[in-house]
Amino acid sequence: MKHYIFIIALFISIKGVAQQQVSLQESRQMALDYNKSLKAAKLKHFEAESQRKEARTAYMPNIDGTATATYLPSMDDINIPGFQLPVMDAAGNQTGQNVGFPGMSIGTEKMQYYNGQVAMQLPLYLGGQIRYANQMADMGVVISEQAYQLKTDEVIFNTDNTYWSLVAFKEQLTVAYKYYEMLDSLEQQMKDMYELGLTPKSEQLIVTVQKNEAQLNLMKAENAFKVMKMNLCQIVGLDMNTNIDVTDSLNLNPELITMSNSVDLAFVNRNELKMLDGQVTLSELQKKSDMSAYKPQLGAQVSYGYMDIPNLVDGQTMTQASAQLSIPLVHWREKKHKKDAAKLRIEQARLQLDETKDFVQLEVQQYIIRVNEAYEAIMLAKKNKEESEESLEEVTASFEAGLNTTTDVLNSQAAWLSANAELLNALASYEVAKTAYYKGIGQLYTEADTNSN
Repeated sequence: MKHYIFIIALFISIKGVAQQQVSLQESRQMALDYNKSLKAAKLKHFEAESQRKEARTAYMPNIDGTATATYLPSMDDINIPGFQLPVMDAAGNQTGQNVGFPGMSIGTEKMQYYNGQVAMQLPLYLGGQIRYANQMADMGVVISEQAYQLKTDEVIFNTDNTYWSLVAFKEQLTVAYKYYEMLDSLEQQMKDMYELGLTPKSEQLIVTVQKNEAQLNLMKAENAFKVMKMNLCQIVGLDMNTNIDVTDSLNLNPELITMSNSVDLAFVNRNELKMLDGQVTLSELQKKSDMSAYKPQLGAQVSYGYMDIPNLVDGQTMTQASAQLSIPLVHWREKKHKKDAAKLRIEQARLQLDETKDFVQLEVQQYIIRVNEAYEAIMLAKKNKEESEESLEEVTASFEAGLNTTTDVLNSQAAWLSANAELLNALASYEVAKTAYYKGIGQLYTEADTNSN
């Protein structure tokens, strides 16, 4: 009895320590707030948003300013020597007279040169490249959001799996303590019977050995329970030593969820399929963008500048407007090869989408089977539990009447423990199977929101 009191006191002391209680919905939200992979996916989405804004600027004119200052300290003046040129008459004959050029010196010693310009460039027509670039940027934002939702589903699924496993183990511990209590009570009963000379010492020792084994298993279970708590703490972002406690309990009478049109729902909602469909669209847009490079390109530029060369050219301003038209003529079938490559990329994207649809269809069917199996397992486990309780009552009564042996009682108690554990495992497996099913049809996040309301 002392061992039992010690174990119960230990269990109570553990539960009495200040705990941080969390529900399933709170665990989900904490995991979503903490998960680093999810944060990285969110940053990817923000990056795609920035790239979309960047693509929009291509519609606007670019205005650039340039300034140049040049100093040539080793340059000398440019001297042009004088010379004589003969004078010609109307017939082209020399008249005997000469015209002299006295020569001149251009003051380029230590020449300085200053130039500044502001130019505005505006694309007028680029064959649709800007439009396609913006459409691809828009699709990039959509795909990044879908990738974020996909990672969200993974985080919720992993959190649910860990949470329900912890709930089941917590309730299994309670059952295990009840089992230990049965053994302790039976041991005390066997001691009393031995002292009265009604049973041999060996019968009492059989119970004591079983009780000691149960005590060892309880210690191992408590350690495993602590590790499972640490695992949940790691997922939700709490310190590993936090004494976390789950507040949800297993539903002993669950209802089988409706699973109609599951494959159709998956095809519509699964983020993997949405992303692959977006990749097909991106490939098609990339093809159009590649082909637009072989259309005429028209752009315009307006510039305003200032130039000054001291002692040589007075400062002056210049305004210039120009337009440029580029027409591709001969590229040695480059366009055809690019077009063929683009078509092949599109076909690859479509094949990957079709292949993933086949995989999703098979996966959803497997999830449906698992949900049904988990539900049937609950029904069988409940029946086994009822039968084990009835058997334990009958064997205990027969034992007290001297019709059954100690081994019969121990076997019946062990069967009772096993039946309860199987039911708890089945209930937890059903919750996890439901989460997997909702993830499989792409409604996990919606289902999580619904449960939180």
